[in-house]
Amino acid sequence: MPLLIIFLFFLLIILTVFITSVIVIRKIGRRLFRDFPIANVPRSVMASLKESRRYGQLIVRTAQRYPPGPLRDRLDRLSMPVDHCLANLDRLEQGLKHLYGQRHLTRELRQTNLEINELRRRLLAVDGNEAAFLRELLQSKQNHLAVLQELQGFQTQAELKIRKIASDLGATHAEMLLLVAKGDFNENRFRRIDENLQEHVSSMRDVLGAMEELGYTSASS
Repeated sequence: MPLLIIFLFFLLIILTVFITSVIVIRKIGRRLFRDFPIANVPRSVMASLKESRRYGQLIVRTAQRYPPGPLRDRLDRLSMPVDHCLANLDRLEQGLKHLYGQRHLTRELRQTNLEINELRRRLLAVDGNEAAFLRELLQSKQNHLAVLQELQGFQTQAELKIRKIASDLGATHAEMLLLVAKGDFNENRFRRIDENLQEHVSSMRDVLGAMEELGYTSASS
């Protein structure tokens, strides 16, 4: 009987330690999540990247499936910038995941604004050395806010460019299908498509270059 009591006593201790450990781990996890919030790339942006990849592949396939000849050669030249876009889409996607995964800008902007307002309120009630310290801290927070706003502006511009690339590649593929269906060797229309595709390449290069400067991706090609 005494052995059973001792066994139950030790079992109770083990269960208590286990439950306490679980509670502590959960608290630490919630604290880490709160202190280091992250955000996912918006679904609409990921959808645009997927569309860009799909339309780019369709453009290349449309050119490859056309019978050999002058029109096929022209289609191949037209699709060359698309190859460049497709080669950079994976890098762009990884860079965006890195950018969004490092911080939750909306939450951080809101928190920084709250801190600035609180510092301004406190400044009204103090003077002397404490006021000087609070003014320095306020200036630091305002500088931080300006950087966050700049980063948010970059995110917005990158999202708009990515969506435009997807939309325009879809339109380019439709126009290519029309040219192929007609067998129409219309150089003016080809030149217009060339210019649009070069604009896509330039837009993607701009985004990748900006992300490189921010340290979110490797050098753009």
